Amino acid sequence: MAIHRPHFPDLLFEQTARFRAWEQQLSDLFRARGYREISPSLVMSKMREGAVRCIDGEHIVGLRWDFTEALADLLALRFDAPPGRVSYRGAVFRRPLHEWEPVERFEVGVESITAPEDVQATDRELVRLLLEVPAQVGLRGCAVQLGSAALLAEPLRREAIPPSVATEVATWLSRRAPHRVYDALDGSPARERLVAHAECLLAGDIAKSPYAGQIEGAYRELLDTEKVARAAISADVGPHAVTLRVDTADVAGFAFYTGPTLRLWAPHAAFELGAGGRYDGLYPQLGKPWHAAGFCIRLARLLDLADGHPELFTEVAS
Repeated sequence: MAIHRPHFPDLLFEQTARFRAWEQQLSDLFRARGYREISPSLVMSKMREGAVRCIDGEHIVGLRWDFTEALADLLALRFDAPPGRVSYRGAVFRRPLHEWEPVERFEVGVESITAPEDVQATDRELVRLLLEVPAQVGLRGCAVQLGSAALLAEPLRREAIPPSVATEVATWLSRRAPHRVYDALDGSPARERLVAHAECLLAGDIAKSPYAGQIEGAYRELLDTEKVARAAISADVGPHAVTLRVDTADVAGFAFYTGPTLRLWAPHAAFELGAGGRYDGLYPQLGKPWHAAGFCIRLARLLDLADGHPELFTEVAS
């Protein structure tokens, strides 16, 4: 098993070999699909809550806490036009929410930064690519879950719900607790409408939502992504074939993601092994009218799963 000291994993011989093989397999897959690798600095000058800080001369800097932000800072500065498909691999460092989680986390992933007219094509491309990942690491019995952050974000925006309340609503909705959504909206004139919407998301019955007209476009995009994913799955009958589920109540990350979201799950995994989606708000904040989407595979979680449940994995030819 990975040994933590206390939150920084030391990988022994077999774990290191497996980690390097997976990293290379996935990097080769992404390169074959047209993603060019980029390596942003391990040090970021911006700070955020949960960052691991260190001293650089007279300045305090943060270790890279997120590839998406690091890539955005670099690409927005260096490119005048959208750079298209990029990939990355390496470590990020974040203070954990739970004491058993590591601070150093190994990731490999892709981002596609495009013009507005390429948005839906990118969503479809990414879900097909994520479906190829399990075969690269020899993982069996896994599932890809599709959601859409926009199904909650748009109603909350229209009702002018404060960010702190909106976050609480999303948290309780993700935990399947509409009664707590009701409590979180205490005092809001939109309380009954939003609770009814939450119940429709949980039931997967978007047509009955009081916001059905407002989220019609976002729901259609989710269904289009599902259609592409099911077509790809139907063509794959091998040992690493993936099942698909659509969860309209999967709205985690609603403050960041703006469209369809992706998650990779496996039996016995306490957390998703991969995650991503569309995020169209980041690059405009940096002065670039670009749209973006991507996903990352969390190799540290894969290693922990392989240690605890080796029966889920088959050997992959290098």
